[in-house]
Amino acid sequence: MKFYRRLQQIKAMSFDLDDTLYDNGPVVRRAETWMHMHLRSQYPQITHLDSHAWLQLQRQVIHQQPTLVHDVSAIRIACLTVLFLRHGYSEQDARSVAEGIFKQVLAVRSDFVVPENTFAVLSELASKVPLIAVTNGNVDTDKIGLTPFFTAVIKPGNGLRMKPYPDLFTLAADTLALPPQHILHVGDHLKSDVAGAISNGFMSAWFNDQQQSLMTSNKTSHLPDIEITHLDELTSLL
Repeated sequence: MKFYRRLQQIKAMSFDLDDTLYDNGPVVRRAETWMHMHLRSQYPQITHLDSHAWLQLQRQVIHQQPTLVHDVSAIRIACLTVLFLRHGYSEQDARSVAEGIFKQVLAVRSDFVVPENTFAVLSELASKVPLIAVTNGNVDTDKIGLTPFFTAVIKPGNGLRMKPYPDLFTLAADTLALPPQHILHVGDHLKSDVAGAISNGFMSAWFNDQQQSLMTSNKTSHLPDIEITHLDELTSLL
């Protein structure tokens, strides 16, 4: 553990989820692969949709509806809806099919096992201070077993912008009924988590299990309060 500043008293902790409490990359890649295979097998008329075409479609939809950039679920539903509209579906049918496929993608995206060590660390921490999840993603925390450890799970959407914008951090502090300077936010992303936490008055614990360097990363804009490489280091802070 590296200390860059003296910590205030920790009265609660907020946690990023993806790539902090579990390895999210393989999970998302598997869900994306499933979606493309499903579309090709169930809708033969959609043969052109490879990963590149899907990214192009996302860019087009976000350009037309820029507020969607803060809601990964809404982006996927909107893209699928546009895809089926372009293949002759009515607006109602396109939306219905898109929402059905999205539910299946979310189920695949949330079908993985969280490491036992994560559960152990959260259990110990939750016995001492309140914990709250603050994520830019859309994982189903009920399905992966994380919900019971958190006072709330806060996600963007419905007018709430993603980290590092203030929206989720402000809601987390309000939900905990604590001043932000007494909340330690734990996350892996130097912009969303570290910069987001510091710029919104939280303390920051940078979870750096990938041996990144603060000095050389082009994402570094704010210094975290502490840097950890293993989650269980957090238990020594309380």
